[in-house]
Amino acid sequence: MKKIILLLYLILSVLFFTGVFLSFSHTSFSGYYPDKIINGLWLFLTVLVIILYWKKKAAKVYCLLLGAFTVVSIIPMAIPFFGMVYYFSTVDDFQQIDLNNEYRIERTKPGALYKTQVFVYQKNGLMEKEIFRTPYRDIYEKLSRKIGEREPEIQKARLVSVHKDSIGVEYLIRGEKIPFYHKKDDFDL
Repeated sequence: MKKIILLLYLILSVLFFTGVFLSFSHTSFSGYYPDKIINGLWLFLTVLVIILYWKKKAAKVYCLLLGAFTVVSIIPMAIPFFGMVYYFSTVDDFQQIDLNNEYRIERTKPGALYKTQVFVYQKNGLMEKEIFRTPYRDIYEKLSRKIGEREPEIQKARLVSVHKDSIGVEYLIRGEKIPFYHKKDDFDL
């Protein structure tokens, strides 16, 4: 049983670290939940493997290294630590909307020091690539707002057009249709 759990952990670790390295090139597994599920399972199995193999020196060293890495990431204003928290969780992930089978948008805060952004992803089989990133305020700034009012939710989004250097999306926010073109100039990969 222990060997099966360890093998499962190794396979999941490969998937987890593949996802981490893919994120550096703004690519991920297709859809919103696969990364979150892999991250959660990896975290759960890490704890389980450490508990099962605690009598071994390697498990103690591994636990110490993971703990030290977490503590050290908190030292510089906790920015790397919060980066890990955002990567592992759904903190400040406000909305995910499929535009069609190929494109989806996500309204989120990608990190602790970021303002809300809208990401446009293009799906390609099991993978998807972030192709545009736009500050959310650029989209809803046409709406009349009161000082101190929270950011309005996107009620609906509809794909209007796709071009080589832009993608047009019609947003429905507070009952108003807002056409917006995400452009390559806004986000240079």
